[in-house]
Amino acid sequence: MIIIANPRAGHGRGARVLSQVEAYLADRNIVHQTAISARPGHVTEIAAEAAGRGQSPVVLVGGDGTLFEAVNGMVRAGRFLPVAQIPTGTGNSFIKDLGIESVADGLRALTEGRTRAVDIGRVRSAVGEYHFVNLVGAGFVANVGSRAVTFKLFGDSAYTIGVLIELVVLRAVPCRLTVDGKESVRDAIFVEVCNSRKTGGEMIMAPSAEVDDGLFDVVVARAMSRRTLLKLFPLIFTGEHVKDPHVETFRCSRISVSFEPPQRVTPDGEILGTTPLDIEVVPRALEVFSL
Repeated sequence: MIIIANPRAGHGRGARVLSQVEAYLADRNIVHQTAISARPGHVTEIAAEAAGRGQSPVVLVGGDGTLFEAVNGMVRAGRFLPVAQIPTGTGNSFIKDLGIESVADGLRALTEGRTRAVDIGRVRSAVGEYHFVNLVGAGFVANVGSRAVTFKLFGDSAYTIGVLIELVVLRAVPCRLTVDGKESVRDAIFVEVCNSRKTGGEMIMAPSAEVDDGLFDVVVARAMSRRTLLKLFPLIFTGEHVKDPHVETFRCSRISVSFEPPQRVTPDGEILGTTPLDIEVVPRALEVFSL
């Protein structure tokens, strides 16, 4: 077993929780090794090395970004190992769909739970190929994510602050989607390609998403006024926003997304390049501990 810890996750919470995790394992005489991320991208390197050695399971002390890096490290090594996540990030959105809401939940899942095979997404773009677990978004949502980085001190509220700031410069732009081979065009504010339900902590972007159904749940916000978006925003915490006529939803296993002009992209809360994107499901590729 290897613990990979991101000490910066959750504005330093990762460092504080690591000692708790190590004590928990020591009390149960569980032999483990600990590796601490020192910089962005380091988790990817550590996870690739661990996968190459077959160190199983991989215990992540961090949030969605830590999981994103670890998955891409295992892809680099050509080998997926079971993953247990101890949530200490700003949002921890993906792992909530597996019943893990707290550090205590994560520890209990590691020692008492079961693994669940979940889908991941493969993205091809100008910055290269990478994989995601939670979702990948383009447009307004990526701009919000970029803004939220500045306000991570405020936890989940960082995303709300980002939304309010981005409302000032809101605009829809031409968007071309090719969904399972069928092309269409509309003016859109954002596109979210979701593998799981939540984003930004407790925002239920895709209320019907399942992490292991072999399909993405896609949410498209069509052109709308600032007033309409501001009215819709609170509904994202209940998932009711998808009932509004300005919001388009559908399921698919492959989708290409382009905007004119190109828009910023956020996979699993990270900011990575711009559109266009070609995205496909990799069904049940990753074993994750769950409750």
